Amino acid sequence: GMIKADKFVKFIDRMKGMVKNMQSSVKIMGIDIDMLSNDVFIEKINEYLKDDKMDVILFASADMINHAAEDDKYHEIIDKAELFLPGEEALLTNYKVDMLEAGGMVVSCKSFGVMLENLWKQDRVIYIVADSEEDVENLRNYCKKNQPELKVAGDCVYSEEIEDAAIVNEINSCTPDILLVDLESSIQEKWIIEHVKLLNAKICIAIGGVAGIIMAEEKKVPVWIEKIGLTKLYEKFAIERIPQKFMKAKFFSKRIDRYNTKNDQ
Repeated sequence: GMIKADKFVKFIDRMKGMVKNMQSSVKIMGIDIDMLSNDVFIEKINEYLKDDKMDVILFASADMINHAAEDDKYHEIIDKAELFLPGEEALLTNYKVDMLEAGGMVVSCKSFGVMLENLWKQDRVIYIVADSEEDVENLRNYCKKNQPELKVAGDCVYSEEIEDAAIVNEINSCTPDILLVDLESSIQEKWIIEHVKLLNAKICIAIGGVAGIIMAEEKKVPVWIEKIGLTKLYEKFAIERIPQKFMKAKFFSKRIDRYNTKNDQ
């Protein structure tokens, strides 16, 4: 057992060495998804933060890919993002996702937290746009936990009733380095791309549709669960939602097969 384990560790180290500077892309249902190592992702974001053009980084959900595969206009919108990254592991169901993760690749929006930890200039200013007060609060906590030096300059609970201009002005008055957006998928991407030229931020990171993955880390284990000794189980099922993840991956895998069959004919 020991020798095998040792070999495996060496193998993973070798992979990490290879992966360290890796960037390429994979096509999933005709949509290009950027595959980067966390190291490359961190470096790119820090570079984007140096210039004045707002770079858009989208973390993709399975729903986004489904939508883009069926709707060319929407596909064009997401193509305008600087980086289109896998936001949840279900997307990479046909790739060895555990290995990619062990090798230090970006496989979900958890890499957003890794990036915050590794900001070259730590006291960056962030502005948060989300669907609800609760989400704003959770994201605020998540961001501060990963980068205590971060300054949350403001936040806004988005609704279609609020004038877009008012939201844009409010964001711009805070001149954030990072604009973090967590809105319903498709509304979110359209809104960002429509306002790209008007927004005074250095980068915009969109996690709508996959934000649950990082918000789960903010979920507290209820006291009664701790008392009856089910903490581990609760974390597995309620927080990490392992069964749902598995079902979603299977479902998405079938969807990819259907797409490939249709397009091979």
